[in-house]
Amino acid sequence: MAVAALQDVRDVLAAYPGLVDAAVLTYEQDPVGQVHVAYVVPGGAGFDLAALHQHLRGALPGTAVPAAVVVVDALPVASGGTPQAHVLPVVELRGLGPYRAPGSDRQELLCTIFAEVLARPRWGLDDDFFVMGGESIDAMLIASRVGPAVGVEISINEIFDAPTVAELDRLLDTLSTEV
Repeated sequence: MAVAALQDVRDVLAAYPGLVDAAVLTYEQDPVGQVHVAYVVPGGAGFDLAALHQHLRGALPGTAVPAAVVVVDALPVASGGTPQAHVLPVVELRGLGPYRAPGSDRQELLCTIFAEVLARPRWGLDDDFFVMGGESIDAMLIASRVGPAVGVEISINEIFDAPTVAELDRLLDTLSTEV
């Protein structure tokens, strides 16, 4: 992500109501290289992390959305005002692969559903349901939302058989022609 895009993320976070403070740090993550993580300090008990995730997805292009958003009580800063990364919580980025943005409205819808159910700030076409920590209850939630949204009923078995949005999108093509 370019420096300008990183500043865009900071600006979007700074303008979000309910945040007292926020920082965006860059980490090196194989195999994708540099990824960005947002650390946020909410201003009250009514803070809704899912709403923040949705706001970030709506305000930023997919590649600019942080790979993770971590809620902290305070941002430790050095005397120069920069966040002290070594004091912040370690972020679990397991399963993170190169981000591939959705290419159709249906893929965008599927990515949004997966991201919301699995509480991720973004979801790419190749992010794997299992690798990203999905469980049976998550598959049930995804299936219950996908069916009505795309007009093709699916079960958790379809999620298990097609654990990425790219695979599920292809499977939905097949299922919609069988109906």
